[in-house]
Order: sequence, then C-alpha cells, then structure tokens
Amino acid sequence: MTSFKLNWASSKSLGNVTEIAVLTPVLRGRVPDERRTYEERLATAIDSLAARVEQGIPNVLNLVPSIHFGRIMLIRPEQYLLYSDIAGVHYYREGKGEGKGEGEGEGKGEGEGEGEGDEAGLRVPTPIDEYLQTDRPQRPGPVEMRTFLLTAVEFDGDPKVYFRDIAVFFSQAFDLLFENCQGYPGTADFEKFWLWIRRFQINTALFYAAYPRLSVVRIKQLELFKRRFDAFVAKVRSPTGPLVASMDELFDEFLRENQQIAYGFPAPGGTFEPNGEEDGSL
Repeated sequence: MTSFKLNWASSKSLGNVTEIAVLTPVLRGRVPDERRTYEERLATAIDSLAARVEQGIPNVLNLVPSIHFGRIMLIRPEQYLLYSDIAGVHYYREGKGEGKGEGEGEGKGEGEGEGEGDEAGLRVPTPIDEYLQTDRPQRPGPVEMRTFLLTAVEFDGDPKVYFRDIAVFFSQAFDLLFENCQGYPGTADFEKFWLWIRRFQINTALFYAAYPRLSVVRIKQLELFKRRFDAFVAKVRSPTGPLVASMDELFDEFLRENQQIAYGFPAPGGTFEPNGEEDGSL
C-alpha cells in the first residue's frame, strides 16, 4: 500500500485576527429516503441560516462571538469549468447557441483554440443538473462533476480554539450543514473533526484585516462606548450650546456606566454581553 503525506495548509494571522478557508466536496446523489440531493439539502440549510442573519433574528452564529466575518459559498461545476473543454460536458459557445461537448462529436474546430479571439476561447458550461446525471444514460466519456462548499472565516485567536468553540456552541447547526460533504465525521469527536477541517483547508494567498489588533469584543465595547458618549454629550450640552449645571454628576454617571462593559467568558472564544444593556442590539 502506497502511503503519502498530505501537504497541510496553514492559516494566516494579522495581530489578533486569524483566517481560515475550507474547500469541501459536496456528496453526490440523493439523500436516503428523500427526493433531494445532498447539494439541495445543503443549499436549503444555508438559505435558512442566511435568512436569519439578514433579518437580524438570533442565530447560532451569535454563540461564537469571536467571528469577525464569515462567508459560505457553493461553487458549482459550471463556474469552475468556465473556459474548459472537457468531453461529456455541454457548453454554450458565443455566437453559436448551445453546443455539445467533445465526447458528443464537437470539439475544437480547425483554427479554434485559445488565443484565437473571444469567440473561439469562450466556453461556458450549461448548468449541470445532478438529477440528469443520475437518471439519464451517461453521456459519452462521462466526467464526475462535484460541487464544492467554500467556507471562509476571520476570527480572534487560534484556529483550533475557534473550532473547539464551534464544536461546543454550534455543533448541531454545523453538522446540519457539513453532513452533506465528503467524509464529514461530525463534531462529537473533536480530534477527528479537527483533522477533517485540516484535510480540506486551503491556503489563503492574501489576508487583510483593517483592525488587526482589535478583537470582536473590543470593537463592540468601543461601539457601545461611542453610543454612550454621544448620549452623554447630548445631556451636558443644551441645543443652544451652554453647559448644563449638573455636568459633574452626569460625567460621574457616564464613568460608572463604562467602568466595565464586557463580562461572562465561559469558553476560550468568550461571549460578549454589554453590561446594563437590555435591548441586545449589540
């Protein structure tokens, strides 16, 4: 048996902020006892989470507050096969309507090739429907096309600590998404889960963070401080500009409010709870 060593990717960090990008192949075929494919089930789960985020409804992502930014993208074959020329794949060809793949009798004609002009080089794959691949006879020269799930996240601290937080706070929702991907072991056994993440991690060529030394908690502290300071200024200055008589008392009140803003860190990633703020807007 031939053994090989995986060339592991590594995360980049700027100050306190770290990134990770994971590219995982989505399972092919249908979910057992369902009409949906794994890709369709995954897309439904992503849409559900995205709708909660867009509407400002509390969601599981709020439970891991070390996240600065996060993106989840489905990359389909007709996207990454742009300008390809593969047997068994249908292509739109500019100026010619829908053409056939090489495996069905149409390849590059005489004089047609890269560098021969836009029309010659532009080959856009038609949408690849997994049902058609499953239910219909295979095209000549069948090629297995995979959809990939790209997850890119920026967060505070160490990647392994971050994913331990995921396994604790986000396990059920994370499993709901990634059980549709190749070889996913679940989050219950953290070491297997972590090795799976590392297996599909890809290197980021450029990583930029606008606030590399500010954690998410600190940014929220500063946001809350600014809001409170604006409220303080509105109290101590009348609409016409003169100071109010009780400025010292109001300033002492402002200092008391801002002596301690964040508290409650039950896990390495921590949670942010603004002290005295009941509306949960932060």
